[in-house]
Amino acid sequence: MNIQPKLGDILYLAMGECNGHKVVMGIGYTYEYADKKAKQFEEASKGLVKYLDISVVRTGEKEKFDTLQKIE
Repeated sequence: MNIQPKLGDILYLAMGECNGHKVVMGIGYTYEYADKKAKQFEEASKGLVKYLDISVVRTGEKEKFDTLQKIE
């Protein structure tokens, strides 16, 4: 059985790299929103920030429990 978390239980953090540092490019309650914002950020930075992947974090936790690949 695949139980979907309710909206707000999970945060999706779109992660990127800028000058050798890992940075958050977008945060959303859905994967699609975080992905969309990271792509906008990458485009606006004109390549200075490279979009890498999405970290999945339970609300209130400090450590990610999964990493998802970006949508091409």
